[in-house]
Order: sequence, then C-alpha cells, then structure tokens
Amino acid sequence: MSYETETAGRYRNRAAQLRSMATTYQDQETGKAVARVAEEYELMAQVFDGIDQSGLAAIRARNSN
Repeated sequence: MSYETETAGRYRNRAAQLRSMATTYQDQETGKAVARVAEEYELMAQVFDGIDQSGLAAIRARNSN
C-alpha cells in the first residue's frame, strides 16, 4: 500500500470520527463547524487518492516504453 493510500485512509477515518462527534454537541454551530472539518478531511483524502492514481499512471506509462 502506498503512502498516499495510507494517508487517504487515515484522513477518511478521522473524518468519520469527526462526523460522529459533530452529532454530540448541544450547540448546533459547534456541531456544524466540526462537520465542516470532517468534509475537509474527506477532500484531503480525495486529493491523496488523486496523487496516488497519477503516480501509478506515470509509473505504468514509464514501464510501457
């Protein structure tokens, strides 16, 4: 497993934890803020997925020559 894939997985796990936490706050604004942070973690995971995929594509292209 690549560094990027592992990092994306860690970010997704953290996002899930934050989404769960967001529902526990009595103050709705705090819950919404925590949920927004969870969304950011998901976006970062997607970025790392993209980095991993572009790296794999580059390796495949290099090896096909």
